[in-house]
Amino acid sequence: MLEITILSRPDCHLCEVVLKIARRLQEEAPFSLTKVDIDNDADLARRYGTRLPVVLIDQVEACAGKITEGDLRRALKKARWRRPISRILSRFGLTPIRG
Repeated sequence: MLEITILSRPDCHLCEVVLKIARRLQEEAPFSLTKVDIDNDADLARRYGTRLPVVLIDQVEACAGKITEGDLRRALKKARWRRPISRILSRFGLTPIRG
C-alpha cells in the first residue's frame, strides 16, 4: 500500500485543500494518509520552509505548492507504476521466474 504524507502548517489553506483531495482519492484506491505539521520538526521546517504543501509518496517528494486533483492523481499513478513487478505478481499468487 502506498504511503502518502502531506507536509503542512497550521492555518495553511492550500494544505487543507490537498488533504481534502487526498481523502477523496483515498476512497477510490486505498493508501495510507498522514498529515505532518513541519513546525514540530526543525529539520522539515528548515528543508521545506514556506514551500507548502508538499506531498510525499513513499517518502519521495511527488508534488508541492498549489496541487490540483489531476496533479495528485498523476503522482499516485506514477508511484504505483514505480513499484516492482514482483509485488504486482504476488497479489495474484504468482512468483516471478528468475533466470
